[in-house]
Amino acid sequence: MLKKIFTKVAIVSALAILGACSGADGVDGVDGKDAAEVNVDSLADVLREEITGTLWDSLYAKPYVDTVYKVLFNNAFADAWMDSVRDALLDSLKLADYDSLYEKLYDSVYTDIYSRDVIHTLAGWIASIKPNINGAFANLYPLMYREFAGEEGNGSGIPIGVGLRQTCDRTVSTSCRWKKVMVKSWIEGFTDTATVTGSLNPDATITLTPVFKFNNDALLAITTPTKASIQVEAYALENDHEILFYSATEQVTINPMQINGGEVDGVKNREWYSAVWVTPNMDSIPQILDEVAALLPGNTLKVYQQYPEDETMMQSSSRVVKAVFEVLQKRKIHYIENNGAGSIGQKVNYPIEVLRSKQAICNEFSYLVASVLEAIGFQVYIVITTNHMFIGWAGEKGSTALGFLETTMLAHENATFEDAYESASNEFVKQQEEGNFENGSSIVFFLQAAREYGITPNNIP
Repeated sequence: MLKKIFTKVAIVSALAILGACSGADGVDGVDGKDAAEVNVDSLADVLREEITGTLWDSLYAKPYVDTVYKVLFNNAFADAWMDSVRDALLDSLKLADYDSLYEKLYDSVYTDIYSRDVIHTLAGWIASIKPNINGAFANLYPLMYREFAGEEGNGSGIPIGVGLRQTCDRTVSTSCRWKKVMVKSWIEGFTDTATVTGSLNPDATITLTPVFKFNNDALLAITTPTKASIQVEAYALENDHEILFYSATEQVTINPMQINGGEVDGVKNREWYSAVWVTPNMDSIPQILDEVAALLPGNTLKVYQQYPEDETMMQSSSRVVKAVFEVLQKRKIHYIENNGAGSIGQKVNYPIEVLRSKQAICNEFSYLVASVLEAIGFQVYIVITTNHMFIGWAGEKGSTALGFLETTMLAHENATFEDAYESASNEFVKQQEEGNFENGSSIVFFLQAAREYGITPNNIP
C-alpha cells in the first residue's frame, strides 16, 4: 500500500526533490507577470508536514495527484501563482528520470512516515552493564559469562546487555507484528562495532548482548584505570532500512592488562582464567629453550622421551624441569612479598615483564616457569592455596603422578632444584591432609584443560 501511495504523490514530491521553480523560466504568473520565486526548502518542509499530518489519512482514502496538490498548495501558498507553478512542475516531470525520482521520494518520505509507524511500539534500555572491565579478561568475556545467570536469575550480557520490547495496540498500529531488530554497540577507542540481531514478537521482551572484540594495543596502553564510553544503538530492520529507535551512552572503567580483576563468584572455573598470564609464546622463549637444551644430555631438549641416562620417564622429565629451574635462576630475579596469590584486583605482571624487571611475586614466578614448561610441551598444573601459588607437572604424558616445584626459590641463589621440589611436594601433601582441596580453599587445575576450555594466553609483546 505504501509503495502505491508513494507513486501517486511522486508528482507533488518533485517540488522538494527537483526544486520546482517559479514562472521565471517562461511560465507566466498572474496577469502575465512572472510569479515570485518559490522557496524550495520551505516547500519541502510543508510537504513533509502535510504528509505526516492531516494529509496522511486522505492519502489512504483518495490518493490522487490533484487532491494532494490542492491540499498542499492551498495551505502553503497563494492561489495567484499556483497554476503557473503546477505547469512548471509538470514540464519538469516530463524530463525527469522517474526511477531516480521514485527512489529519492521513497527515501525522503520513508523516515517521516513509515518509520514512525514501525518504531512507535518499540522501546529499548540498558538491561545490564559491567561497570569495571578488566583488560586481562576482556576478550574472554563471552566465554567467562556464557553460563552466568546474572542477578535474580536473569540473563546477563557482559559487558553490556540491551533490553528491547514491543508493545502493541492493534486498534491503532498498522505494524503490530513480529519485527527484526538489531543492536550495535562499541566502546570508543577500545573495541570494534559489535552487531547482534534478533526477532521481537508483539508484547514481548528480549535481551541482546553484543560481543565486542577489544583492541589489544589499546588495552596494553593503559597503565591506570581509564574511563570510557559504551555506545548503544537499536534499530528496527524494515524493507532494507535500519530505523533507529533507541540510543544510549554509558560510562565504564577499563583496568590495565596486569590487573587480576574482581570477576563475580558465579563465573564457572573462575580460577582457570589465571592461565591468561601463562604465555608460552613470549619473545624470550627461544633463547631460554636453547639454554635449557645446553644443560641436557646431547644438548637435546626432550619432552616425555626418556634419556638413556635415566631409568624412568619421571627421571627424564625431572631432568628437564631441573634444567629450566637452573636457567631461570641465573636470571637473578628478586622475590617481592606477595599480598595473597588468590586476591582479587591484584596487579600481576606477565612473564616477559618479570624477565625485564628482574623481580616477581610468588604467582609471577609460577606463571614464568609454567610458560616455559608449556612451551616445551609439558602437561602443567597450577596449585593455588589461600595465600600462595606453585606449579606441578605430569612426570609422564597422561599420568597422574606429578612432580612439584616451589618457584619462588628461583630467587635464592643457593637453592637447588631438589630444594624447590621437596618444598612444593611437602606443601601439596599438607594441603591434601588438611582437606583443603576437598573443601575448595585450595585448588589445583590442569593448564591444558583451561586451554581446551578456550582460555588462551594474552598477547603481551
